[in-house]
Amino acid sequence: MADNTPQRAPLVTGLLSDQIYTAIRADIVAGTLTPGERLVEAEMARSFGVSQAPVRDALRRLAHEGLVLQLPRRGTYVAELSDEQARRSYLVREALEAVAAREFCAHAPDEALEALQASVERMFEASRAGDRPGVIEADVAFHRSVFELSGNPLLPRMWTLVEPVLRGFTAISNMVYFAEDEVARSHLPLLDVFRDRDAEKAARLAQEHVRVVWQRVDGEPGT
Repeated sequence: MADNTPQRAPLVTGLLSDQIYTAIRADIVAGTLTPGERLVEAEMARSFGVSQAPVRDALRRLAHEGLVLQLPRRGTYVAELSDEQARRSYLVREALEAVAAREFCAHAPDEALEALQASVERMFEASRAGDRPGVIEADVAFHRSVFELSGNPLLPRMWTLVEPVLRGFTAISNMVYFAEDEVARSHLPLLDVFRDRDAEKAARLAQEHVRVVWQRVDGEPGT
């Protein structure tokens, strides 16, 4: 059987399990490692040029996050979200986006708005170029910036749990349910309320923004 494990750049000095965790997690989030794909410790250790111990530690952390499944006597696999898990994940995301929006309005420095503006501009550029992956990347970057620049140290940590679900459903919804530059345009009202520092309106719009995506994917009435 062919070994499809990605070839890795040499690891730098530091805690190996942390670096391996970060690399594997990035591959899962980006879709390089797909749901249901088996992760073989020995093969991954060879790709990183390390022993199996730090790979095993990294996979345990990913299993704790729910990104991989470790099944006794069957192996380790990239986790696949069920419809119910996805629905519940989006309920959590909706609540967190509202908190992040309020905190951003209250605490983010003025230059944080430039990061949001840049992401929206990249969405429009990618849309005009027909670059779907580019739209997704800019979309995710917009929401990541709100969490990371909110001034609340807990929110970036929450983002690490939100991002895999966001990427997976953004890839589907952007491709199937949103036309042309609609994704980019849907972020303009958010950008405006962030500029105005209107915390309550920003929270409400952030929740509505998430709800619209989920309604379209889930096919709820009224969408």
